[in-house]
Amino acid sequence: MPVQSLLDSIRRGESLDRFLERWPELDLKQVLAVMAWALDDLIQRERIPPSPPQASLLPRTDDKGVINNAADLGADQVVGRKVLCPACRKLVFRSWPEGWDAHAEHRCAGITAVDPTRRKNEFKKRYGHLFR
Repeated sequence: MPVQSLLDSIRRGESLDRFLERWPELDLKQVLAVMAWALDDLIQRERIPPSPPQASLLPRTDDKGVINNAADLGADQVVGRKVLCPACRKLVFRSWPEGWDAHAEHRCAGITAVDPTRRKNEFKKRYGHLFR
């Protein structure tokens, strides 16, 4: 099978019928099998790592309008809104992300690091998707 010729033909936008005219010893079934193999090979080589599972696509709020599932959301859904701290689930930020750094450095019970800089880095690493 002239695989490179087939790929060149596809890149030029030629039809499979045109390719088969130039290679009469091949049939459509063979060509489609090679294309399926090439696609499978490409998918295996260029596999995109799975993203973290998303539990919800929409913000869930309590009766005071506080978003309580921020960890499952994106920045566009939480910035400027009342958000329950995704780490400790105790502090309510009045306007996310204002004050996150001081909270993460000194008070957040959901952060395990001891050093203030490391605490802040841990928070940012876990919840970086909530920042623009």
